[in-house]
Amino acid sequence: MTDSIGFLGLGSMGGPIVARLAAWAREGGGDHGCRILVHDVRPEAMARAAAAGAEPVAGGARELGARCPLVLACLPGTAISEAVALGEDGVASAPGHALRTYVEMSTIGGEAIRRIAAGLAARGVALVDSPISGGAIGAETGALAVMAAGAPEAVAAARPVLEVVGRRVFTVGETPGLGQAMKLANNLLSLAGMVLTAEALSLGAKAGLDPALMCEVINAGTGRNSSTDSKYPRAVLTGRFDVGSTNRIAHKDMALAMAECAALGVPAPLTGLAREIWAMTEAAQGAQADMTTVAKLYEGWTGAPLRARGATD
Repeated sequence: MTDSIGFLGLGSMGGPIVARLAAWAREGGGDHGCRILVHDVRPEAMARAAAAGAEPVAGGARELGARCPLVLACLPGTAISEAVALGEDGVASAPGHALRTYVEMSTIGGEAIRRIAAGLAARGVALVDSPISGGAIGAETGALAVMAAGAPEAVAAARPVLEVVGRRVFTVGETPGLGQAMKLANNLLSLAGMVLTAEALSLGAKAGLDPALMCEVINAGTGRNSSTDSKYPRAVLTGRFDVGSTNRIAHKDMALAMAECAALGVPAPLTGLAREIWAMTEAAQGAQADMTTVAKLYEGWTGAPLRARGATD
């Protein structure tokens, strides 16, 4: 295990992941311990990482690549991921950079990840396409599903760290892009399920059923899904709307799933409909509002609150 591991992006997923990695490092992570060096453009995120035991660096991606043989990134959008990986001040831009393995954990689609893989390969850096699933709670607890695609030696170099990040690390192939395809398939089901759960609960609430009781019944039957099992009971039935990701991210991921289907020639009419609902939610509830506010879109349409009886906003 390397002496220094770099991490870029300290948002709702990256921040908790870094806290876990810093704790692992303090406990002697790897063969002989390591340091966790981090960067984010937001000073407050850097301060939180420092409080958790990571070491902030001011030089951004370029400095991390210059100092760390292994760097991971968890970033909010395709353009940012490409700039951080391949830009003038990117991770492999420093002469004689230490970087050998770069782990892209962001959800950015197959086309972008292949550009990044090719650009880094030209600079002697192997890419592991390794998106993650499980939300902010999974990031905090180390219960994420990790989907890794890349050359076997690159995946092996990253695996000890990925096993701290996630409960299960799946090697989904050797070609960058397969990790993205796996993540987009997962997110398509998860996000479309959030929309359909709002629709189903609205049907029952309009008829006079308690949405909390509906979730109990559905979870005992064949309709059970991650929305009825955890997202809605935690964040919608309570009125908290705090599952930890935003409408902008949901809309972005559905658009990426639609683009991936189009690139592969896969008919995707239901994906297209769900993407439109997320576009409406982003416009009506706000880009930075929690993604569970998709339920508020349906409440506005039906006039039927999706709260457990007795719960208040």
